[in-house]
Amino acid sequence: MPTTRDIKGRIRSVTTTKKTTKAMNLVSSAKMARARGRLNAANPYFTLTKKTIGDIINGCKETISPEDFPFFEGNRPLKNALVVTIANDRGLCGGYNVNVTKLAARLAVDLTNQGKTVNFLTIGNKARDFLRRGGANIIKHFGGISESPTVLDAQDIIKELVHMYEQEIVDEIHVVYTEFVSAITYVPTSVRMLPLSADDFPPELSAKTGMIKFEPSSAEVLTRVIPKYLSTTMYETLITSAASGQGATMTAMDAATENAENIISNLTLVLNRVRQAAITQEISEIVGGANALE
Repeated sequence: MPTTRDIKGRIRSVTTTKKTTKAMNLVSSAKMARARGRLNAANPYFTLTKKTIGDIINGCKETISPEDFPFFEGNRPLKNALVVTIANDRGLCGGYNVNVTKLAARLAVDLTNQGKTVNFLTIGNKARDFLRRGGANIIKHFGGISESPTVLDAQDIIKELVHMYEQEIVDEIHVVYTEFVSAITYVPTSVRMLPLSADDFPPELSAKTGMIKFEPSSAEVLTRVIPKYLSTTMYETLITSAASGQGATMTAMDAATENAENIISNLTLVLNRVRQAAITQEISEIVGGANALE
């Protein structure tokens, strides 16, 4: 049976851990609130941007030529796929990192079964580490931006992706990220970012209706607008992943704090029992000694 000294030592150790997890829970709560605020503030912009792009594309669907505008499907065979995977730079966030990277791995298997070569671009150190252990070929990594991504970060990533697409290093690009639903609900999601399809912008997404005239040409307008749309889409995936990651950390640290409280309660109960047993034994020894003197 452990001694009271051993049990007290364990209680002190668990109490220290509890203080750490509680502090991390509070920090994650504050970070999640900020990330959620950025997401809520940017959502109207994301919606209007997609509607505007949809309006432009629906206004020139008949004039879009894959040869003139390579961002749309039909320009070339889809042989080389790139899977962009967004996860945290750090752990201690429950199953957040594992769930999104497992989805990326399953997507890679599906693409490979279609006869495509699959490479990865990772955002967040945990995505890189997980996929590297699985033998994935990671051709580019962005670290240190998963918790507080900025518009400039999204632009840098899109610049790299567009360069690889235009140079035909990759023929299609998928993004795997975690969609923020609520403080305790986050859904791993995958979308194909490139090539685009006119079907991605149905008429109901248009901000306007009617005939639109483009100057100097629809292809020129789309050439300038689509990279901005891609940057907006990437920024949306980054900040919704950031909010999800902080929410997952908050939930995990809250559960860890609750577990620590339960362990402390159980250890305190054991400590009291050990003390009671020691006191009972001492009383028995005193009574036994007194009886022997008689």
